[in-house]
Amino acid sequence: MIGRSSSAGLLGCLLTFSAAPAQEGTLDVLDGETLYQGGWLITLGEELRREERLKDGDSTVSDPLHSRRTELTTSLAAHYGLLNTLQLSTVLPYVYKSEERVDPTGDDHLETDGLGDIAAFVKWRYYRWDAPGEAANFSAIGGLELPTGSDDERDGGARLDPELQPGSGSWDPMLGAAITYEPRRWRFNAFGLYKFNTESPDDHAFGDEVFAEISVGNRFWLMPYPGPFMRLDLMLRYRNEQQARQDGHRLSDTGGDLFTIGANYAFRVRPSIDLQVAVECPLYEKVNGVQLADELAVTLTFGVRF
Repeated sequence: MIGRSSSAGLLGCLLTFSAAPAQEGTLDVLDGETLYQGGWLITLGEELRREERLKDGDSTVSDPLHSRRTELTTSLAAHYGLLNTLQLSTVLPYVYKSEERVDPTGDDHLETDGLGDIAAFVKWRYYRWDAPGEAANFSAIGGLELPTGSDDERDGGARLDPELQPGSGSWDPMLGAAITYEPRRWRFNAFGLYKFNTESPDDHAFGDEVFAEISVGNRFWLMPYPGPFMRLDLMLRYRNEQQARQDGHRLSDTGGDLFTIGANYAFRVRPSIDLQVAVECPLYEKVNGVQLADELAVTLTFGVRF
């Protein structure tokens, strides 16, 4: 579905540095722990990501178009413990994207929405260490994004930029690892994930992506089991995206490096119900060429276990 006001195109030369190779708005994928055998976790998440500042390399520059890009993703995910050490996950996203120029001389606006690329994950916990009051879990993660989202949305007959499409049109495998260490009230988590972005049928390919995180959390309010708890996590994230390609040629205004800092508030009402709210802001970003830069990301996730 596409909407537009005004007849002019918007920022056709700006190809935005994408957010992350992993699906946000879900729980228990990018950590070292796995569900117990036969256990289910169903999550519903909402992620809002906004890009507003125009950057050239690592410098903010003047933007005469006062441009802005917004992405809202609703993710429904199902996770299943096939074994105590093996977890299967599926993430179904619905994506809304808009790009606009806030300009007194005229309002240019492009938007699109639809089913995004479904992602499937397998997580294998290959090692667990236990001691009184603490535990550490080590897992390997594999994933695949399927080309279920549309990559041929148009406006006025012209095909929208790949960054505005709900889907990528390509089969994109992922490989990573995660470690989670929980001594008493504390939680330490680290993971790394690499996403191989392949070519779509029209010979376009987003650049391969690296996504890594280190987080530290504390259950500052903890009632005796099965009572509730609250936890606050502080996280440092790194993303790298290589330049996109079209017909085998690299596109200059794509890809870059992004460091962000964030906080996540987790409230487990009971062992079967999770609520998490996360906010993420950029610390440092360097883009290739001229691109819109990340401004803010907010994620709300609700989960039910049974």
